[in-house]
This record gives sequence, structure tokens and C-alpha cells, in this order.
Amino acid sequence: MITTRIYLEPTDQMLKEINQKAKETGIGKAQFVLEAVDQFLHGGDQSELASTKANLDKAREDLDKRYSEITTLRAEITALKADLEKTRSAYDKVVITNQDLQQSADQARSEAEALRRDQDHYKDTLAIKDKQIGFLEGHVSQLTQSISQFALKPGDEEIKKKGWWRFWGR
Repeated sequence: MITTRIYLEPTDQMLKEINQKAKETGIGKAQFVLEAVDQFLHGGDQSELASTKANLDKAREDLDKRYSEITTLRAEITALKADLEKTRSAYDKVVITNQDLQQSADQARSEAEALRRDQDHYKDTLAIKDKQIGFLEGHVSQLTQSISQFALKPGDEEIKKKGWWRFWGR
């Protein structure tokens, strides 16, 4: 084997790619370059290279498509987060309103109960008053009857006995 040295001036980008590929394969840079030249000269199947390039292009298109989808999804997520925050705020307001209404209902319920007790008390009081009025009406009726009996003109015998002027002159 004859050793010949060939010098080339790769661009910075090419040099970075060579270094990276050499690290990935675990061989030195010189060996990597020799294998690349050998593959190009002897076994470099152009259809395989074209296929790899096509696969790479397809992968890039898929990547671009997924990136676009991710960007769209992120925008949707941001919009949904804003909607969620609005919904939470509205929910909190509804909960507060519900609590206020519950307190008002409880207060109205207790006031209604107090009014019901007062109404029952008034009904009982009125029933007692009605009984008292009935009782008093009965007594008034008895007294009226008794008075009317006393106020009647005395009988003829009584008048003769006492004299009429004593009854009417009182």
C-alpha cells in the first residue's frame, strides 16, 4: 500500500459535521474521511444516497408539519386556558351569589318561622279573647235579665203594700 497525502480545506460546517460523525461512529477523523472517499469510489450506491436524501426530505416535511400542528395546538391551549380562567371566575361569582342567596333564604326561613309562631300566638290569644267575650256576653245577658226583672213594674200586691210612690221615686 502506497501512502499518499491529500490535503483539503473543508468549510467550518463540513468540519463540524465530520467531527460529529467521527464521534458517533467512534473512529478518528482521518479514518472517517478515508472511509467516505472509499465508499464514494467503490461502494457508494447512488440510489441508496438518493433514497436516504428522499427519506431525509420526507422527515423534514413531517417535522415541519408536526411543528405547525404543535404551534396550532399551543395557540388552542392558550385560548382554552383563557376560557377556563373566565369560566372559573364566573363559577366563583356564581358560588358567591349562591351563598348570598342561601343566606337570604335562611334568614327569610327564620323570619317566616318567627312570623308563624307570632301568628299561632295571636290565634291562641284571639281564641282566648273570644272565649272571654262569650263568657262576658253570657254574664251581661244574665245581668240584663236580672236587671230587667228588677226594673219591671212591681206587682199589684207589692204596690198596695208599699205604696206606688216608693217604687218610682227612688
